[in-house]
Amino acid sequence: MSTEVLEKFGGYVRVRVCGIAVQEDRVLVIKHKALFHDGSFWSPPGGSLEFGESIPEALIREFQEETQLTVEAGELLFVNEFIRSPLHTLELFFRVSVISGNLLLGHDPEFTQQIMEEAAWLSWSELKALPADHVHSIFHKYQSLEALLQPGGYGLQ
Repeated sequence: MSTEVLEKFGGYVRVRVCGIAVQEDRVLVIKHKALFHDGSFWSPPGGSLEFGESIPEALIREFQEETQLTVEAGELLFVNEFIRSPLHTLELFFRVSVISGNLLLGHDPEFTQQIMEEAAWLSWSELKALPADHVHSIFHKYQSLEALLQPGGYGLQ
């Protein structure tokens, strides 16, 4: 696991805002260097909520940083809690609409060594085909894209 990630996020509860953006039945995801195994990890764009920042502001900022897309924050879909020592993250997932821009992999200003490797629109079947530890747990928790986009719920990962 990255020492930089541990130093930044280990030992406290982090609040992370995440967006589910869908176009033509494809979900926008970011490929990261995996933290708990060798290889990659695909997850929807998102990041830490900063002090004094509203949730919509954080979603817009994170999407701009990670994907170069301008988005609009929509409704709260669900809450996911990730607990795997030394990390503990409360993730708030929102529906997100792309307003403008072309998808390009951005950067994460929190890290000197970038952990993001690729930004892509993947189909539900492509996401479901990935090994469970190479994709965010939400993609194996929900049985369909339609179910993922239904508001309500809490999950513990």
